Amino acid sequence: MQGTTVRFDNVSKWFGNTAALENFSLTVAPGEFVTLLGASGSGKSTALNILAGFSDATSGDVLIGDRSLTGVPSEDRNVGMVFQNFALFPHMSVFDNVAFPLKMRKTPADETRRLVMDSLEMVKLAGFANRKPAALSGGQRQRVALARAVVFSPPVLLMDECLSALDLKLREELQGEIRRIHKDIGATTVFVTHDQGEALTMSDRVAVQNDGKIEQIDNPETLYDRPATRFVAEFIGQTNLIDVRPTKGGVEVAAIGTHIPSDKTDGAVISLRPERIARAGQISAGSDITQFNARLEDTVFLGATVEHHFRLKDGEALTVREGRSGASDLPEIGAEVALEFRKEDAVVLADH
Repeated sequence: MQGTTVRFDNVSKWFGNTAALENFSLTVAPGEFVTLLGASGSGKSTALNILAGFSDATSGDVLIGDRSLTGVPSEDRNVGMVFQNFALFPHMSVFDNVAFPLKMRKTPADETRRLVMDSLEMVKLAGFANRKPAALSGGQRQRVALARAVVFSPPVLLMDECLSALDLKLREELQGEIRRIHKDIGATTVFVTHDQGEALTMSDRVAVQNDGKIEQIDNPETLYDRPATRFVAEFIGQTNLIDVRPTKGGVEVAAIGTHIPSDKTDGAVISLRPERIARAGQISAGSDITQFNARLEDTVFLGATVEHHFRLKDGEALTVREGRSGASDLPEIGAEVALEFRKEDAVVLADH
């Protein structure tokens, strides 16, 4: 299977006076795994439905390779689709469900059997071919849906919130399986989810959507470590947003009493991840480190980590996260604690 380029070219979709997508542009490289991430109403499923042919764009164009999809019905787009609700035929066996796209393409019976069994082997369900969907668990049914989506070797694979109905442990298991299958088959994959952990775990790049537009598209590490906007900083993981004042060559953080170098003249806050803050003396020497004091207000046990809630001198809240091994010697609630962070870990953002 060989993936191909997918391109959204200034796509807009209006429902009455409401824009679900507005001048939406995105290029997905052949074989790339890109996730559209956003809250309900952000436009991510609208974009996928337009690509799949279930909805028409108000303006703009969508292309697979060099082929415009304008006016092309969904069944002629040669894309595989995995839905949130499995969408299996309950009266058909697992084999017949997976074989359905091949039968629509009038694939010879011998080849159909080979392709179906290869797909079931790939999703680790080779021994379930004769069962009905009702006899399967939710995770098994989603594997059948995945096998059906890839059995005809589509160059593009679309997945719409396909893990959201499963419990956490099963979701995490299938995340790894989907990533493995994607690498095996090489299809260009567009995945839609509202779950940030899912997006960061599985994707080559993540497009964070807000109000029908892409706020930022980057690899997961860059999105997390260097968010481009306040929205992305708050939506991806947990962060501390601390007010700043623009000054020459950077911003002044009054609540901490430090200057952060920056070329952003509209900087209004810094984003500082909780795990990037440590108690004084714990960060390796040689970095440009800022030290300050904060009052401990609460400590919350989270399993592998412990979360500490502090209050800065101007009243702003600050969250610090550390491994359990270093949390046992923390001062009592109400005590002043010396903290530190590297200036390079503070991301200057505009307040919009």
